Amino acid sequence: MDEKTKVQIEIDVSKHPLHVDHPSCSKGHSLRCENVKINDYASIKVKAKYKENSGFIYIDPIYGSFDNIIEGMYVPDGEVIELFCPECNENLTAVDDTCQVCLSPMFLFHLPSQGIVEGCLKKGCMFHKLKIVDAEEQVARLFEERMLL
Repeated sequence: MDEKTKVQIEIDVSKHPLHVDHPSCSKGHSLRCENVKINDYASIKVKAKYKENSGFIYIDPIYGSFDNIIEGMYVPDGEVIELFCPECNENLTAVDDTCQVCLSPMFLFHLPSQGIVEGCLKKGCMFHKLKIVDAEEQVARLFEERMLL
């Protein structure tokens, strides 16, 4: 029998920030917005709804940064919003998943190669997570490009 070895991989995101470059809804519509840049990268554009108000949110594509831009509506800190695909209006709320910090609903963006990004829908809560399903390919890309494709 061959012995199995464990390999620990560490990625320093402070020196080489990762950015989400090709997020989409579950139907494959791109959420990338070239017209609004945040931190010199194309933002992630989604429709947003808070109570009876609606508008757009341009989400910072840098994983771990929260320089988001809210357009067309006001959302007080601590309030939960809903996010939708701007093309097909699909609700981007993650099914059966809640924030590990505040128990609010989570949003979900799809990435190529079966990865996903999830984040809390409560304004001011900074909890989010990255799930890489095809780990071997995604880790190789991280080392090659330091970018999530």
